[in-house]
Amino acid sequence: MIQWKNLEEEFKLEADEVIDWLNNEYLYIRSGRVSLNILDVVKVEAYGEMMSLNQIANLQIVDARQILIKPYDRTQLHDIAKAITTSQLNVNPQVNADNIRIIFPSQTEENRKQNVKKAKEILEIAKTKIRNVRKNVQDEYKKAKDTVSEDLIHYFEDELNKITKIYNDKLLNIYSHKEQELMRI
Repeated sequence: MIQWKNLEEEFKLEADEVIDWLNNEYLYIRSGRVSLNILDVVKVEAYGEMMSLNQIANLQIVDARQILIKPYDRTQLHDIAKAITTSQLNVNPQVNADNIRIIFPSQTEENRKQNVKKAKEILEIAKTKIRNVRKNVQDEYKKAKDTVSEDLIHYFEDELNKITKIYNDKLLNIYSHKEQELMRI
């Protein structure tokens, strides 16, 4: 016989993955202050394979708009600069003798609004993922309709609605924090 605890556990596992995904996506949306996480998308060919920037260089935030990159191997300077230039960061790295500086432009009101719009789009994708998780769990207990009473189906439905609301509220909370961060000057 199907048990709510099993269904709840399955829902929570998948829904927590959606929460993690949303948080990771939001790391790549730049607010007024740079974060080293923005460089996670940059992959550099080094030693015959594609490597993350933090594996081949020391990364340091200099101020709110500037990152300093010091490669462990100075021969990698130009490869790193090329990888940054070809990434979707839309910045031009400044190559010095033994390091690279990336200076991000100041966020304008238009940029902030655009980033909030992007965050909202990502939120909608996360909500859709939660709906899909809900549907998968719902399909599971509806398959067992023959062996489960009508009252139990209603109980499962009510509990599923409650837990779905909790996770949707978590998504909205994460979004609202990101929106405040993005609009802060």
